Amino acid sequence: MRRGWPSSRPSRFSILTCPSLIPIITCGSGKVRSYDLDGKPLWELKGLSSITIPTPISRFGLLYLGSGYVLEKDNFKPLYAIKPGASGDISLGKDESHNAYVVWRQRSAAPYNPSFLVHGDYLYILKDLGTLACYDAHTGKEIYKDQRLGPAGTNFTSSPWGYADKVFCLSEDGDTFVVQAGPNFKLLGKNSLEEMTLSTPALTKDSLIIRTETKLYRIREGGRVGSK
Repeated sequence: MRRGWPSSRPSRFSILTCPSLIPIITCGSGKVRSYDLDGKPLWELKGLSSITIPTPISRFGLLYLGSGYVLEKDNFKPLYAIKPGASGDISLGKDESHNAYVVWRQRSAAPYNPSFLVHGDYLYILKDLGTLACYDAHTGKEIYKDQRLGPAGTNFTSSPWGYADKVFCLSEDGDTFVVQAGPNFKLLGKNSLEEMTLSTPALTKDSLIIRTETKLYRIREGGRVGSK
């Protein structure tokens, strides 16, 4: 493999991600930076927590990104929605919640491990300690605050996913909590695989692939029961 170009990143802890936008997005300690495909810096945004794990996603022509390190001071867990076409430093001032390219910011909303989900017109935030929150994906308005999915001690590492009118959240215990999509929180049920699960399921055209500690499942409508 031939190296195309080198470029310095915000910090040695940076995570390289590439959502469905042409620029490359790198999230690191305290900062996110965007590059074009030739390695030229396009824009940067200061104001992430000291450890960044969630993968940015894009929807409605916006880039959603954030970080929510659980031990960050002052509960600083910022979540941003950013317009394309930015250049230079687009960081927010101390008392700002938006500017020409930052459409909105929620100061204490981002998760630590799970990535974000946009399903319909709503942005869902699954927290490691077992709560789900919902925001208007266009405006950032809070729709409902953190709602507990299971008893205390129910933890989540994998990211949520959506299908039809439902949102699914897979816990580390292998329990999938099914939530009604939309502006009103309603827990519909729970499906259990009875084994530790840390990875995010993979979605294909007609199937859901789930990996637990010792098994690999393919789940589809009308499929036979089985695992490997």
